[in-house]
Amino acid sequence: MTAVERAFLSKIGDLPSTCVFRGQGDSNWRLHSAATRRLIRFFGDDESILDQAFFSEMHWVYHRSVLLEPARNLGFGDLDGHRVPDLRLIAKLQRFGAATGFLDFSRNPLVALWYACEVKDCDGRVFFLDLDNVTRFQRVSLEEAVQSSDEVFRWIDDRSRNIFVEVSIEEKENAGAKRNGEVSLQAWPLLPEDAVSSIVIDAADKTPIRRELEKLFDFGRRSLFADVLQFSALNSASLPLPHFDDPEFSLVQGNQCYLQGDYEGAISHYSKSIELAPEEDIGYFHYVRGNAKAADGDLRGARRDYDVGLRHEERLAVDLARNSNAGANSHRLWRLHYNRGNVRAELEELNGALEDYEAAIRIGTRHSVEEASCFLNKGNTNLLLHRFCDAVRDYDDAIRAGSPYAQFNKGNVLVALGRFDEAFECYDQAIQGEDRRYGVICNRNGVAAILNRIGGDGYVVDSPRHKDASQRLIIEVSLRADPENRYTEFFNFHGAKGNDGNIGALNVRGGKGYGGKVGFVVVVKGEEWS
Repeated sequence: MTAVERAFLSKIGDLPSTCVFRGQGDSNWRLHSAATRRLIRFFGDDESILDQAFFSEMHWVYHRSVLLEPARNLGFGDLDGHRVPDLRLIAKLQRFGAATGFLDFSRNPLVALWYACEVKDCDGRVFFLDLDNVTRFQRVSLEEAVQSSDEVFRWIDDRSRNIFVEVSIEEKENAGAKRNGEVSLQAWPLLPEDAVSSIVIDAADKTPIRRELEKLFDFGRRSLFADVLQFSALNSASLPLPHFDDPEFSLVQGNQCYLQGDYEGAISHYSKSIELAPEEDIGYFHYVRGNAKAADGDLRGARRDYDVGLRHEERLAVDLARNSNAGANSHRLWRLHYNRGNVRAELEELNGALEDYEAAIRIGTRHSVEEASCFLNKGNTNLLLHRFCDAVRDYDDAIRAGSPYAQFNKGNVLVALGRFDEAFECYDQAIQGEDRRYGVICNRNGVAAILNRIGGDGYVVDSPRHKDASQRLIIEVSLRADPENRYTEFFNFHGAKGNDGNIGALNVRGGKGYGGKVGFVVVVKGEEWS
């Protein structure tokens, strides 16, 4: 029995004919596309970026700005006077060794075995998968491919299956008939693990296997030459990314810094995006830079970015309205108003914050977007402005929209209004709704003690006011009492839950919430009434 038969062919005899194979010289190498390897290297060999939601967006930007646009500028994207579709151009560059988001597989298992034996001093591996698995893979004819890079690389979340393309005989001949290029399979950032199997090739078997493949099957290497080859070679996985200016590439770099807590780095990359951005995207880039500045504590700088972003988006909204497309940028508008409202609230520009929350709610209502946090934060602002009845209505809206904290905050306002029975009910419902924070329980117990003290006797609640150095709200309750039973009791309450945090950008979390409201005191006095 030959080494090829013993080490490999005997192990794949029962596989269906619809399987394809890929060999890799080191069994520890992961099944990454060349584009994925190149991008990992760009991020300092940090493979954790594969787990970030933005990584598929990075793939799309890479293919567009590093491969497709430069290749077309060099004339590689035309054939007989016609524009070659993006997918077909990517496949062409793949043939000549450019680092794309596709992996080459072969229907010939011996081709994969040849490449698995390339590195002599370690075990190799042959991966295989069944393209007949219709739940995982979808065939696309390269000759008929019209997909843009957006469809292939950007919107993968809308497609449940990885696509694969088969190269025609003509294209294989034009590309020099590279032996492992029969099937190109979409693989970013990784192929689904449960769809891929593998066989390890022992390092000791590699030399005899190679010798047998060369002798029996005429395997060997050949040289490629063509102008497009030179371009593809300059974009192989082994070479670093060239410098290029692309606003969305800078955006993704900024997002990566933001997720790592490097807000200064994020601001720098977002600033580059703003320099390069087309007019219709400037508002969005100011929005994300504002988020980074807010997270970094530069609230006034964040507000300036939100101001600029809103001006751009409002102008864009007017232009879109003329084209009967007024809702296109509504999502950005309400997010900008909401985030600016948070920053203004923290800067104690309360009336301005109220205007922003109201604008966010108004825009959202027009376009069926209802965020509980808008109502909650608006209620908090009205509370600070001592507009207690308005705050109660805001918290009711927040409760209806699903806020987990609005019952507690509403309870606090009802205490300030002297509506203790209703306040007790709010705290109780908050606890039943899984809001079992220490402060909620303490406030419910405090209201229960007040209700027990005042009983059924008449009482008067004075208008809330700030009295002590801590600026805590003081609510005084006067209760009829006998001359021999005068007393003063103090009940301390925990303050309202603070504003929900800023709304994040695409694939980037929002900012932290802003400070909760300081606690307050209810003073119950037993007094003689005239």
